[in-house]
Formats: sequence, C-alpha cells, structure tokens
Amino acid sequence: MRSGILICYFQPLEHPALMLLAVLSGFILALFAPLICRVAGDRCGWVLALLPAVLFVWFAGLLPDVMANGAQVVRYPWFPAMEINLDFLIDGLSLMFALLISGIGTFILIYAGGYLKGHPFLGRFYVLMLSFMASMLGLVLSDNLVTLFVFWELTSITSYLLIGFDHEDVKARACALQGLFVTVAGGLALMAGLIMLGTMAGSYSLSGVLASDADLLGHEWAVP
Repeated sequence: MRSGILICYFQPLEHPALMLLAVLSGFILALFAPLICRVAGDRCGWVLALLPAVLFVWFAGLLPDVMANGAQVVRYPWFPAMEINLDFLIDGLSLMFALLISGIGTFILIYAGGYLKGHPFLGRFYVLMLSFMASMLGLVLSDNLVTLFVFWELTSITSYLLIGFDHEDVKARACALQGLFVTVAGGLALMAGLIMLGTMAGSYSLSGVLASDADLLGHEWAVP
C-alpha cells in the first residue's frame, strides 16, 4: 500500500541525470575556481556567476511540471544496503529554496568580484562560496534523511571557513568557532531526530516518510 501511495504522489523526474549534475556542479566548478580567477582576472565573478544563473533558469523551468503533476523524486543508489542514496525530492518548497540559493548566489558571486577586487585569496573565497552554495542545494533538495544530514554538515564546514576567511583577524576566527559550535550542536540534535524519524516511519526516505501510513504522532518517540 505504501509503495502505491509513493508512486501516486511522487513521480520520477523526466531527466534525472540533470538533477544530480545541478546539485554537484557547484563542487565541480569550485575545483577550477582559482584557475578561472587567474585567467579571467577582474571578470572572474561574472564568469563564475554563470553557473548559478543557469541553475536558476533550470529550476524555474521545473515549476510548471511540479505545479501540474505534483512532487517528483530522483533516485541514485549510493549505499543501497544501508538505505543511503543520493535521492532528491522536487516539490514547491524545495524549488523555492533552490531558486533563492541560485538566484541570490548569482548576485553574491558578481558582487564579491568587485568587493574583493585584488584580494590575494579571491580564488579561495570562490572555492568556499561555490561549495557552500552546492551544499545548501543538496540540503534543501535531499530526499534521503542520511544524505540530508551529510549536506547539513557540509554547510557547517563551509560556513565556518567562510566566516573565518580573514584568518589573520582574531575576531573573525572567534566568530567562525562560535558559528561552528552552534551548527555542530544543532547537527547532532538533527542527526538524533532524523534517526528517530526514520525508525518511526520505517524509511529513511523523506518521500517515504511523507507517504507512510505509520502513526507518527502516536509513536512513543513523537515528543522527543
């Protein structure tokens, strides 16, 4: 019955490979960011901003299909035996955040090119910013509770490095450590909650939890 509900409400995406590429493209571009900055010079921000701009257009193009047919899922086996998969859930909420991340990210990359013009570590900044953006996309689009936690931890690490970007500044280092402490503490609470939720629903898939006929509110772990 549960699988039937899942098929009814969560349809497979028409071009699943593009979703995986969209999420991971930020990490891929981050590898080449220092080289692009050396080649493009002052136009580095504009060149790198092309990626989130293209992603914004692509995510916007998914809206009509989601509005017409409902939520969609993309499934990529990673560690099937442990129910750890690179699965993505595309619905109105996740698309809204994906559009915010890619749209605002476009302007941040452009603005940073002028604001940090001539900075010796500009390439490193773009590596961190692109990785942070990709981590956030993976977080808001993830359908697997375990990979959702992995992307959350990636945002914690990259935000820590971004806050402490000016590592010679004592205040920047202190703020970075404070931010890392808060996100790691929150991450531990999140991990415990996700494990309990997956156990209660009998699935570590977010779409599976949503489609589950288990009485989650009546479970003994509902309050914690």
